[in-house]
Amino acid sequence: MDNVLVVGASSGIGRATALRLAGRYRVFAMARRADRLEALTTEGIVPVAFDVTRFDEITPTLKDLAKEYGRFQALIYCAGVQNLKPLRMLKATDLETIFAVNTYAPALFAQAFAARAVHTKENPSMVFVSSIAAQRPEPVILAYSASKAALDNMVKGLAKEVAPIRVNGVAPGFLRTEMTKRFAHVYDEAFVERVEKSYPLGLGSVENVAALIDFLVSDDAAYLTGEIIRIDGGGAL
Repeated sequence: MDNVLVVGASSGIGRATALRLAGRYRVFAMARRADRLEALTTEGIVPVAFDVTRFDEITPTLKDLAKEYGRFQALIYCAGVQNLKPLRMLKATDLETIFAVNTYAPALFAQAFAARAVHTKENPSMVFVSSIAAQRPEPVILAYSASKAALDNMVKGLAKEVAPIRVNGVAPGFLRTEMTKRFAHVYDEAFVERVEKSYPLGLGSVENVAALIDFLVSDDAAYLTGEIIRIDGGGAL
């Protein structure tokens, strides 16, 4: 059974992805909060408590896991943070926090996974969760959309640099997740209703995104790399 590492697996898209892949892959679920990961162990998922902003520890951690459990067939990076602030209120620390998780850490996880001691030789792949905000920036999400745009650019560059490892991204539209619920003062019911009506297929779910990720790490996607695949029910049309 191939090993797969899901980063940011304690909630949202990451948790849905870990659960979808469990059983067909040996899933390692990584997140900062160990208590949330423990609930996944009943599905045979291996919890790995780790803060992705501990940059210097990323490569040693992945190498240690590969040495102990075997090399990884896929890296799936789902961790992300958002901060809704207008430009006049944006601080350097806000930018640092958002780019640390959404851009810097993915680059360093890619670097670690690309090491020969970490990834398998058969169809290795990386998948990064981006957002339609990367191509459709809006007020108050300046830092978030910029961090995801940088991630999209990195995916394309990595696809060239680390081949034959495949590198792809998924760009979901608006979803009801724990992250969006934290900003209920902006993403209120009226906002959600407007978005749902504007999407031809209505609002999707984290399970929809997990299904696309499942395809991207599979052999069925063996000739697909460097793509950012939008999954938004037609919302960006």
